[in-house]
Amino acid sequence: MSEQSERARGDFSRHFDAYYGKIICTNWTDRSVWLYAEHMKTQQTDITPRERILRTAAELFYHQGYRATGINEVIARSGVAKATFYNNFPSKDDLCLAYLQDRNTSEYEAIVASVHDHDTPRQRFMAVMQSLQPWLEANRLRGCAFLHMVAEVPDPGHMLREEGIKHYQSLRQFIRGLAEDLIASDPEAYGRLNADILTDDYLVILGGAIAMTEIYQDLWPVAQAVVLIERLIASESHVPENRQTCLSP
Repeated sequence: MSEQSERARGDFSRHFDAYYGKIICTNWTDRSVWLYAEHMKTQQTDITPRERILRTAAELFYHQGYRATGINEVIARSGVAKATFYNNFPSKDDLCLAYLQDRNTSEYEAIVASVHDHDTPRQRFMAVMQSLQPWLEANRLRGCAFLHMVAEVPDPGHMLREEGIKHYQSLRQFIRGLAEDLIASDPEAYGRLNADILTDDYLVILGGAIAMTEIYQDLWPVAQAVVLIERLIASESHVPENRQTCLSP
């Protein structure tokens, strides 16, 4: 394993443990860093019933699926009364929305913190893609909860699908800032690049790498994605004259 990969693992371990205030576990294959319910499931004392329900649902929704998980299973495994459940979450959709919102916050904040550990604009730009391998290894190549929701909820206007758009749009804007910083850091080397188009390409490659890793149950798509991003910023022909960006303002 490369020194860079080891550093990425250390970065994520430190940031997730700091975020959740839990003990450090150094064996990445034995936990899902990005799934806070898995990370904190042994910390079930002195928490509110709402938090116990949410942590239980997070583990079940992520590992076995939203549709495959029933409310009664969540109630039984969280150890709360049915009335307590409905007082906190009027419906299963409301529970899943809270799960996705918490996941969005934790994943985004961990990415930002890890990226800003790096010293140069180029290192920070590459860090998002390089973070995929330790994340996917930690969640056993299970992939992205927001991509899973697309298959589970066909209606594109559903509130659970909209949460996925918010998640990726936040990430998109963050990558755009990194792209702008990269270009400004060395106009001679990167001035030919268009920040919006570079951001679009980055996000599509990132999403594809996550999906293909889950399909193949192998990390080669992530390694290839890192190579593709490096190729993008090195390529003299990266910006076709007739190409338009799809990035929302």
